[in-house]
Amino acid sequence: MGTVSLNKQRRTRFTFLQVLEGGEGILIIIAAYLTLFFKPLRDRWGLSRTEAAASFPGDHLVPQPRSEFVHAIEINAPTSFVWPWIAQIGQGRGGFYSYEALENFFGLQINNSDKILPEFQQPKIGDLIPFGPKDAYPLVICEHGKAMAIENWYDLNKNSVYNQALESPTNYLHLSWLWMVEPIDEHRSRFVSRNRVDYNPSLKNSLLFGLLGEPVVFAMDRKMCYGIKRRAENLYRTTPR
Repeated sequence: MGTVSLNKQRRTRFTFLQVLEGGEGILIIIAAYLTLFFKPLRDRWGLSRTEAAASFPGDHLVPQPRSEFVHAIEINAPTSFVWPWIAQIGQGRGGFYSYEALENFFGLQINNSDKILPEFQQPKIGDLIPFGPKDAYPLVICEHGKAMAIENWYDLNKNSVYNQALESPTNYLHLSWLWMVEPIDEHRSRFVSRNRVDYNPSLKNSLLFGLLGEPVVFAMDRKMCYGIKRRAENLYRTTPR
């Protein structure tokens, strides 16, 4: 009862701007569902076909994904002004810079920070990146100033993580997620978000993690790209040089 009350209380604290942004997110999700035939283009949003086909750090983690996307956005700030926002990604950390109202409507308790949080600026391999109060995935790649990536193995029947070296569940989910910044020139950079997923190819999984799940994931990840862009550019613009 206490948990339900807490979630309800959190849901009533949305600001007017968060509600407006949440509405925008819902409209983008609806538009994406109405244009499922554009999924191949959304899966490489912000990149050309050639750029999206390139190799990225962490691709070896899920070498043969059944579903994947790579999204990118150009940022008018050097990589050093983008990396701090990547370094603190996570629930209970800097957030995911996406539609906070939509995330918290489902009880994820996300707080997207507009400030650099010094206590989260030294991520390292093995750190757990929370996605909500109950789920956290370990960092398996961490190149300071450039990239970090998570990986997780999930038993969908038991609704829990598993050790791939000891277990082979019949209904599994294996995912990796990369967040990376790369330089374009002295004053510009590009943020890249890359997600690769393998799973037991049942109809339910194919719909959930593929066709029907894509519009929601696209809307949330697109907003994260813009959220990082806005924060990095504001920091660059207001930092004396």
